[in-house]
Amino acid sequence: MRKNIVAIAFLFSAALAGAQSMNDAYLFSQNNYLGTARTVGMGNAVTAVGGDLGTLYFNPAGSAVNSYSQFSVTPGLVITSADAHGTPLAGQTDPYGFEDLNITRHTRFTVPNYGFVMNFKTNRKYRGLKSWTFGFVGHTTNNFLNEVYASGSNYNTSFAGSVAAMADGTPSSVFSGEHPYDNASWRPVAAYNGNMIATYGGMDDRYIGVTEKTDGDVIRVADGLNQRYGWLRTGSKQDLLFNFGFNISDVFYFGANIGIVSLNMNSDEYWAEEAMNPKKFAIQYVVGDGQFKETYFDNLRLRYSYNMEGNGAYLKAGFLATPVAGLRIGAAITTPTVINIKEFYAYDAQTTFLDSSFDGYSKSPEGEWEYDLRTPMRVNAGLAYTFGQIGLLSADYEMCNYGTMYFRSFMSGNDSDFNGVNSDIANFMGVSHQVRVGTEIRPMPQLAIRAGYNLTTSPEKNDQGGYIKANRESASFGLGYSSKNSFFADLGFRMNFLPDDYFLAYDDYAYDASGNQILSPEIVNKVTMFDVLLTLGLRF
Repeated sequence: MRKNIVAIAFLFSAALAGAQSMNDAYLFSQNNYLGTARTVGMGNAVTAVGGDLGTLYFNPAGSAVNSYSQFSVTPGLVITSADAHGTPLAGQTDPYGFEDLNITRHTRFTVPNYGFVMNFKTNRKYRGLKSWTFGFVGHTTNNFLNEVYASGSNYNTSFAGSVAAMADGTPSSVFSGEHPYDNASWRPVAAYNGNMIATYGGMDDRYIGVTEKTDGDVIRVADGLNQRYGWLRTGSKQDLLFNFGFNISDVFYFGANIGIVSLNMNSDEYWAEEAMNPKKFAIQYVVGDGQFKETYFDNLRLRYSYNMEGNGAYLKAGFLATPVAGLRIGAAITTPTVINIKEFYAYDAQTTFLDSSFDGYSKSPEGEWEYDLRTPMRVNAGLAYTFGQIGLLSADYEMCNYGTMYFRSFMSGNDSDFNGVNSDIANFMGVSHQVRVGTEIRPMPQLAIRAGYNLTTSPEKNDQGGYIKANRESASFGLGYSSKNSFFADLGFRMNFLPDDYFLAYDDYAYDASGNQILSPEIVNKVTMFDVLLTLGLRF
């Protein structure tokens, strides 16, 4: 029995070019907050803290807490480490395909936070509006950097076979026609025109992969295959904040953000198969007037490239109050965001035989698709207690109902194309809870030591309605230095523990002579992400 497939990486569900999925909506909607080195070092438990540019995303009222203006920039590094390998079937100990252990690492330079806040005093001494602030902040809310590379041997199923099963039922004249990509699924079109699959037995709408042979009425893999599967994803989600804050009597602070969301993501996904012994993969083609010619399959590779960009806007409002000395209370609410998304995608397929005259290559045109995604509303609240100049403790709670995500058509007003995926979202997505705790200790006025922890629960449900155990955790620490004048510098480090992803490189498709399904191999990808941030700033 297989584990739950937690395909957070959306590519595993993108079998058809231009098709949206529940995992797409989740990937584009979720937040994996970065910020300044100070806020990250404190676990981003800053809803009731304020005073730092990194706090403005969590609570817009944070800009009004301090009596000064400030500017800061935060460069950083995002480092990922992933290992992927096959998983065993129930009752077995050895992986069922993709058995090699492959470790990949990537490092990217980022600038997750930058901006300024200007403080304008009203010269009121006691009560009323004592000051107001205006700020502009760029803030990273998610980083899409990730990679999978898996390899191993397989005698049971093949990627080419899965594409042939996908093509079944479509006449070959559609695949070879004048505009095939307008009339059929893109993957089998590319595979057919790249000589990766073909009709057999005189039938016009039944297909077999170049890795397969017939055994009576059963189609099966001809012999052993060396398989490789992988994808690399880059990109991020950025928010540009126009912030306004108001200080009422040094007791109550109110703020609002106009947020502009910008997403970009690039990815490349590929499947490769190579015959261990090409002589076991004999293929007969009909050439000329009913004549047959034999060749042998050697290797194949199919690639899917995908790029997307999106833009949207939202409003966020929050307050921060200091009812008694040392205690701070804060809360904020974020409206849903409607993000306009444009996708660009293409396939290319290449097949090589021992007789090169049968080699095939095809490349699809670049497809384009545009639609809107409504992301969920968010609510967060926090408590903080300051111990004079010594330090502070802080705790946050955030709630987001991903079951309210919704795809809709761009401009047309007809959302029927998204009925299936919107139904999946409503049935299999729910509420995610996030808890953030952090502390800051100042052993001397110029030095700060920070630490934090995050726990984010999964919003995904299984077929029985229970939540899948795919929680995200992170631990962080940091150091800060403040000069006696206006300069300050902070260093933050965070280690993110992401849930393991279980997925299929290609769908189950094959059956044995008794009608029992032959399972395709399952892969598990274990990812750890590290963030290293340095904030440099001035107060004036």
